[in-house]
Amino acid sequence: MDRRIDPALTDLLAGRLTRRGFAARAASLGLSLPVIAALLRGAAAAAAESGFPVTGPMEEGSGGTVVVGQESNWDVLDPCLGTGAVTWRTCLYQIYESLVARDMDNPVGLSDPVVPGITKSIDRSPDGKTYTFHLQPGISFTDGTPFDAAAVVWNVERQWDQGKLGRKNPPQFDTTAAAVRSWFWNPAQLVNLAAPDPHTVVFELAAPFAPFVSGMPESGLGTMGMSSPAVWKKSGTPGIAAHPVGTGPFLFESQTPGDQITIVKNPAYWNPAHAAKADKIIFKALTDPATRVAALRGGEVHVIFAPPVQELAGLQREGFIVTARINPHLWYLQVNAEEPYWKDRRVRQAFFMSINRAGMAHNLLKDTALSAVSVNGRTCPSWTDKAGYPGYNPTLARKLLAEAGFEKGFDTVFQIPTGGSGEMEPVQMAEWIAADAARVGIRIKLETMEWISYLHAWAGGMKPGIGMNQQSWGMTSIYWPNLPLRTTSVLNVGHQPDQRFDVLLDAADSALDEKVAIAKYRAVDALNAEEMWLLPIVNDLAPVAISPKLRNFVHSSDWWWDFKKVWVKA
Repeated sequence: MDRRIDPALTDLLAGRLTRRGFAARAASLGLSLPVIAALLRGAAAAAAESGFPVTGPMEEGSGGTVVVGQESNWDVLDPCLGTGAVTWRTCLYQIYESLVARDMDNPVGLSDPVVPGITKSIDRSPDGKTYTFHLQPGISFTDGTPFDAAAVVWNVERQWDQGKLGRKNPPQFDTTAAAVRSWFWNPAQLVNLAAPDPHTVVFELAAPFAPFVSGMPESGLGTMGMSSPAVWKKSGTPGIAAHPVGTGPFLFESQTPGDQITIVKNPAYWNPAHAAKADKIIFKALTDPATRVAALRGGEVHVIFAPPVQELAGLQREGFIVTARINPHLWYLQVNAEEPYWKDRRVRQAFFMSINRAGMAHNLLKDTALSAVSVNGRTCPSWTDKAGYPGYNPTLARKLLAEAGFEKGFDTVFQIPTGGSGEMEPVQMAEWIAADAARVGIRIKLETMEWISYLHAWAGGMKPGIGMNQQSWGMTSIYWPNLPLRTTSVLNVGHQPDQRFDVLLDAADSALDEKVAIAKYRAVDALNAEEMWLLPIVNDLAPVAISPKLRNFVHSSDWWWDFKKVWVKA
């Protein structure tokens, strides 16, 4: 699509341009009537789904220091090892670039899944087992060393465990990185990696894996955040995190762990047309919500993530801007299949029908979330509102419990974090669920945990005595249902036992026709709507509060944020 239409899309969403005016501008750029109609539908959907704008003030210009208030601390600044969302979605995404990128600066939805970046184009063989990446020529890491096919191979071999193929791993291989990225490399079944020339990288798979490209950018930099091999050769793995070097629009300057990270504009960025606008960005760890809000009001920061929902109306009255947007984020529950009361499907269905999800989204979360109707992300091609999840129906829930032999209900334990990246209002949401469930006889005891401790407990799978737990996650890539629903997945933390999911997921993952893959993933969704092993509760619209001094802030339609065009007006 002609990117010259983007300013008109922004003006349309902000109310500065009428639909007729937008259509006229689009026609003048040569866009066809079907394309114009599709863009107008997308704009209407974005406006209808969220009562908040998608952007802040848009204006040409540059300069200033942008200060960002983040909701939690970050972990290691290494694109292979960083697991915390705050780490990769903001800080690292500005320093490193991924071999596969999505367009995060598009005011209406997602454009093509892959946009040209450090990779110029990608070819797939007819059998779906070979992917050839053609790299942009003439790019260097910010330490001056070349970004080329050899550097790509070096980065992949840090996290791709060739020991499983009977080969010896190279010196840079890191077992932790391989474990962190196993969610991608295990199903991808990479068997060979070659660099026939400095600008070409060839990936050979053992079998077709349709989400190979769409899965690469997940988790921000995903499996493909490119770091300079020279840093590792000089300082080892600790050196990568101590002084990150990528190809991105910003350079790492300094960090004070637990306090702040500072990055500065890269004056020699390889793509001058998309060079950074701000001179500097400071990311501050402000873990207390009240502290973040006070810092915004006091002019100490220009952006705060995860603002308390009860503060949003007041901030808007004071002239601050609250943006929100549909993204892949799903706040969901998983029940423990090894607890006896969940073994009857009617009990799982009854529990789901006891939860007033729409009421939670409107009354508790102040319309910063939407009632979830799919396990697939709302930005994902396989998302549908026709999967068949039942609505709020406590009367039918009580009837189903009685039929299953639980006329007097039962007791269970809900393990929940007190907060964390992307966690919205977890304790209050859990209390809402417990209150709803109590009305049909399900008595829930909350077991709260600090975020990092909770992540370790969650990733280890539910132990006996834990009835359910919660996570907030999701992907734009169609691959995501494999992680919580495949019986063999380490992230099937509720021990879901139904191998029918595996059969459908195998068919979806290997389908070379996207329409077939989408149909199979939707069949997975429909099966879960019957079985209710994973309970989709709400989709977060991820509100962000910004200062009116900030320019060109576009709310991301995915988990990570592109700050290239953002600057501060004095």
